[in-house]
Amino acid sequence: MAKKSGSLKTKRSTTPAFWQISRKDKRFVVTTSPGPHPKSYSYPLLVVLRDVLKLTRTRREALSVLNAGKINVDGRVVKSEAFPVGLMDVIDLPEVGKSYRMVPHYGRLVPVEIDSKEKELKLCVVKSKKSVGGSKLSYGLHDGRVIYPEAEVDIKPGDACIIKVPSQEFQASFRLSKGNLALLIRGERSGEIASVEDVKAGTYSRGSIATVRFADGTSSELPTTVLLPIGKQAPEITLTKPHAS
Repeated sequence: MAKKSGSLKTKRSTTPAFWQISRKDKRFVVTTSPGPHPKSYSYPLLVVLRDVLKLTRTRREALSVLNAGKINVDGRVVKSEAFPVGLMDVIDLPEVGKSYRMVPHYGRLVPVEIDSKEKELKLCVVKSKKSVGGSKLSYGLHDGRVIYPEAEVDIKPGDACIIKVPSQEFQASFRLSKGNLALLIRGERSGEIASVEDVKAGTYSRGSIATVRFADGTSSELPTTVLLPIGKQAPEITLTKPHAS
């Protein structure tokens, strides 16, 4: 009989480097299912609960918690152990009163605890803009969701926006432009906030390049695709992990 789906597990030795798991004591680990984030830049929810947050000790314990509907991701109950958790996703544990946001941190994705007031807010990268139903516009975001702002908003691909989850209500937007701040989301210095000094338009074969200056005084030219604009001041939501931790 033909195989109907992909494997539900993967070898630990071939998992993305940022996964915080032991790679030698066991051979396999659950793999991510198709979803809002690519496998190369996301965790299976089981791995987050057991290996990253260490809220459970075993897979069986994690499955028990998930099947009981005790874990919310972006405001919705998720029961799948393989659900991909990625950039800026909010994991909420109502029974213990804790919430976490997945943020970039020196080449990895790490959960940082956030205040309960922030668990309904999510920062997203705008990936596409389309006209639907005549004059109405839709915007595709980095996590696969599509929003339809009620009021007219001035956003375009490459911008960032804050929405409420799970309602997807538009709150604010930010543009990558001179004088604004940006969060580096990929690379060895990911998680650092830099000031944008210049943005050069790209060509068909080469995307736009931004010149940014970091807090330590160093500057660099980076593709705009690895920068998340956050406005002239950092939004009042937790976006970085404290360096001392």
